[in-house]
Amino acid sequence: MKLLIWEFLTWRREKQAMLAKEQEERRKLEGKEQEIQKLFEDVVWFKRLMAHNVRMPLAIISGYGELLQSGTLTSREEEQKCIDKICSNIYYMDTMLKVLLDEEQELLEEKEHYDILACVREVADYVKNITMKAGIRISVNSSKNQVLYYGNRISLMRAFFNLIENSIRYMNRQGEIVITVEETDTEILMVYRDNGEGMPQEEAEHITELNYQGSNGKSGGYGIGMYLIQKEVLERGGKVEVKTGMGNGMGVYMSLPKTDKF
Repeated sequence: MKLLIWEFLTWRREKQAMLAKEQEERRKLEGKEQEIQKLFEDVVWFKRLMAHNVRMPLAIISGYGELLQSGTLTSREEEQKCIDKICSNIYYMDTMLKVLLDEEQELLEEKEHYDILACVREVADYVKNITMKAGIRISVNSSKNQVLYYGNRISLMRAFFNLIENSIRYMNRQGEIVITVEETDTEILMVYRDNGEGMPQEEAEHITELNYQGSNGKSGGYGIGMYLIQKEVLERGGKVEVKTGMGNGMGVYMSLPKTDKF
């Protein structure tokens, strides 16, 4: 009888040890599956972010390249302007790729003194060929000759590239984009407006959420642009507000606090 009890207890201990080992292996397997899923999500996010950040400068480079190939430019000066814009956008795209590959994240943190108004006008000039092809006029207005700021120039360029790309993609008609840059004693004010179809205000309240596209979502869009814009403005202590309505276009109101660096 004692032998039988001992054999039973031994069998139960072995069984419990086997079950514990199976549970541990199951936990490890689940952990691996979670790691694989996280890696997959990271890869998808990286691909979307990569496409979103290089699409506009690639389109600009292609547009000016086609202009050079067309033979319609009448002077060496016009050709040189095209070449300069191609080189500038190659530099911008190279910077974005370095940031996305985690090689030089600090490039989006470096600060310098620059003219926001001149920077916005530069971006508008870069995309002029693209917006014209889409039947969209773009203009930059200000009561100032310059609006000085201490911050990251590349981040501001990316924000406006994102806004313009959104307009080209979602306006759904010919029209115009008007960018206004002003300043007060305490802040920089930037208003971006297009006169496209717009979207319901209740959807606009979610437009800065990651991956949100609303009912106007189109193939090829990722719902990243407005998320990045808000992220960049908020990280610099600013504010973003979106105002829209069906048939009323889109208005993005951004403010950045001035610093004491001047």
